[in-house]
Amino acid sequence: MKVEVLIIGGGVAGLSLALKLVKQSISVMVVERDSGFGHIYKGELLQPKTLMIFNQLGLAPVLKPEVNPLQEIITKELNDKNEEMLNVVMSYRKLPTLFQSAAMIPHNRLKELLLKEAIAYDCFHLMQPATFLELKSNHQAIVKKEEETVVISANIIVGADGRGSKIRKSKNVSLKTQKYQHDFLTFSFPSPPNLNHGEMIADETRFLGLFPLPNQRVRTVLLIRPGEYKQFKQEGLQTVYDHYIRLQPKLDGYVQQVKKWKEIQLMMPIRHTVNRYFVDNIIIIGDAAHSVHPMAGEGMNLAIQDADILGELISWMYETNQATEYSLFQWFESVRKERVNYLSWLSHMSAYMYGIQGKGWQQLRVAAIKKLVETELLHVKHMLNISGAGLWPFQALDGLKALTSGKRTLHQKEIERHIFSTSSDYPWQIDK
Repeated sequence: MKVEVLIIGGGVAGLSLALKLVKQSISVMVVERDSGFGHIYKGELLQPKTLMIFNQLGLAPVLKPEVNPLQEIITKELNDKNEEMLNVVMSYRKLPTLFQSAAMIPHNRLKELLLKEAIAYDCFHLMQPATFLELKSNHQAIVKKEEETVVISANIIVGADGRGSKIRKSKNVSLKTQKYQHDFLTFSFPSPPNLNHGEMIADETRFLGLFPLPNQRVRTVLLIRPGEYKQFKQEGLQTVYDHYIRLQPKLDGYVQQVKKWKEIQLMMPIRHTVNRYFVDNIIIIGDAAHSVHPMAGEGMNLAIQDADILGELISWMYETNQATEYSLFQWFESVRKERVNYLSWLSHMSAYMYGIQGKGWQQLRVAAIKKLVETELLHVKHMLNISGAGLWPFQALDGLKALTSGKRTLHQKEIERHIFSTSSDYPWQIDK
């Protein structure tokens, strides 16, 4: 079989890319290993930039009834007596109108919606379940479907096949990896009726994240230390319930509806980055290229933003009769690398901030978060960066500005200078 673009991996990155390409009548084959949508938790927070990408794909009417909007994240810190040391709000409303809301959606539901849209196009092909075995050449991949081995030919091959990417390994792309001294438990359950915003609650040893899903459910993540997962399982679910209820009492009567350990997933965060995103006609995107700590909710969004930039570039290459000019993929790498590296660092710093135990460190964290929220410049920078809508790096002088500018309201034009424009997203389209 021959297609123009072969995508290994049918997650949200692969399906988002496929949908963008088939809308331009470019033939695509997606090879997905799992027979269904899987049971492993992956991202469910759609940042404002990602929502804009889906809107441009014509998905807004489809997504609107499926998501729960999220405009504010309440951040709390508790002392050893469970008294509040801090209660502040980080708000997307600090951003220009187009970017004032994120949204929550169950991961598998998002994949279902993307697949449903893609299969409506005759030039979309799906091989599932099927396993990518190896590259026969830069333009041919060997795939196993049931007991049959198939060779698929393609002009462009994209690895969207996750952290353990076979595509990445086949091209010997080097990987820099960093692990963390903490893990997370994550699961969802029926939400209390008054949980309307995201909540991040911490004390000197724990962190609990609460993010309301549609259909009156809540996604939760609890930070645990190495070895505690085994300890908690030995002690029983009551230990987990106790931590949740201590940090957020209104979860009493709700978290207990999780009855079995198989409903709880252990997440082991990892950070990795690659030295390059493409080799000739072979490109990697999403977790195959970069995995970030989940604290800032960026992993899935970075993958979808990869798909958007790459999809736009490939479409332009075909439109301008440059489909085999593979050096043009340098555009993709140059746009994405800086953005991904900064968000990876930002997520890492968030992990570092919550990962260290002790009263002294907590007091420093409280002071830092309070200054971040109360200083307009810092608040806007943080929300803009995590939104994906733009890049406004923190600088050493920001601390001094915080002392002198305080709660100064930023002008809209000052913010807009740091928002990604069409020309910064797709620089190859500029008429030179």
